[in-house]
Amino acid sequence: MMKQYLRSRVSTCSSFIEIYISVLILAGIVISSISLVRDLVILSGSIFNETVEFRYEDFLGYALQLIIGIEFVKMLAKHTPGSAIEVLLFAIARKLIVDHSTSFDLLLGIIAIAILFGIKKFLYTSSFTHEEGYVISGATPVRQVNLIASVNIPDELGNTIAGVMANELKKLGKKLSERASVALDGVTLRIYSMRDGSIDKVQVIPTNNKKSTNVQE
Repeated sequence: MMKQYLRSRVSTCSSFIEIYISVLILAGIVISSISLVRDLVILSGSIFNETVEFRYEDFLGYALQLIIGIEFVKMLAKHTPGSAIEVLLFAIARKLIVDHSTSFDLLLGIIAIAILFGIKKFLYTSSFTHEEGYVISGATPVRQVNLIASVNIPDELGNTIAGVMANELKKLGKKLSERASVALDGVTLRIYSMRDGSIDKVQVIPTNNKKSTNVQE
């Protein structure tokens, strides 16, 4: 239990630091976006004044950089494979659209995008569909799990999703074991995998029907 508690504390501290860094990045993006207005004015002036030179590709490239930054912040907030894939998609799209890519580079970019869509569809299905649930690291804070899976797990049940599972199983006198599940209001939690006797990953399955707490093994 002490080991699980320390992991929970470290995870909570790292989450707060991560949120702090995300806020700094987001503030930087907001400040940087102000220059887009200036560039837009210069771009408008270049239409009526031939002496003013401004490349639209530069404006578009800078805008896409800011969008990639926003997607990166969303990835830090959500902690899902889908958000990571979206960052890569925007990065590849910027490379293909803005940079003067050769035909071979375009082909590689298209192949890379196709691979990312294939990964999203076939390898991380459980992270995208509510029917099959979300496989989430046990160290993920409850608030992030609620955001990812669109559920409402009370914070008082535990700091992390693994802590919630451990606490609920302990209340019922059950041991930690793979496939053990706990049904809460609007969500079913199942131990997806364990490592060194501790919960490694938890499957979060949103449900339509509210049930009383129970355990299945």
